[in-house]
Amino acid sequence: MITLRLAAAALVAGAATLLSSGAAQAYPDSPNVVITIPDSVLYGGDTFDYTAKADVDCDWTVTYAQSAGGKTQTGSGASISGRFDTKVVTKTYKSPITALCKYDDGVPAVSAEIVTSNQVTPAFFSTAAGDVLQAAAQEASASAVVTLLPRGAAAAPDNNGALPNTGGSSLWILIVGAGLVLVGGGLAYAARRRISAR
Repeated sequence: MITLRLAAAALVAGAATLLSSGAAQAYPDSPNVVITIPDSVLYGGDTFDYTAKADVDCDWTVTYAQSAGGKTQTGSGASISGRFDTKVVTKTYKSPITALCKYDDGVPAVSAEIVTSNQVTPAFFSTAAGDVLQAAAQEASASAVVTLLPRGAAAAPDNNGALPNTGGSSLWILIVGAGLVLVGGGLAYAARRRISAR
């Protein structure tokens, strides 16, 4: 009886650990890049501000294709802020803005050449002697969507009352959790029936 309860508790704890650690370790080696737009729904022809931040110092390139006055802005540091003018539109238009962070993670790029020899049967890898290995530039990015509305729109820019898409569906987590609750309840019910049958 106690063994059955311990096994059920271990199963629930293991499933919870597996689910929580999978999400936390999605991209362990990449810096966290975030782009923020205070007002992402506006009328075409208006301007909007943005801020992009990262966990590391970056060489930034921020691109917005629907800009009326320049399509890219650059800078360096842990963050970049700026403003884009938008184009006038005749219908609702969603346009992406992308912040690209190029950073140096301090790990040199290893270029290896294959060296063969009559004395060594398998080929082995060797870097050329005396070469200074340059650090490899890495990239990380974030993007957001700016919704442009035509000037004559009667409705306020509320994105039709829908919530913004902030990530993937978490329905599978709810289904797994409900399944675990049902299994635990079934085990508890079966254990109580065994006790009452004695």
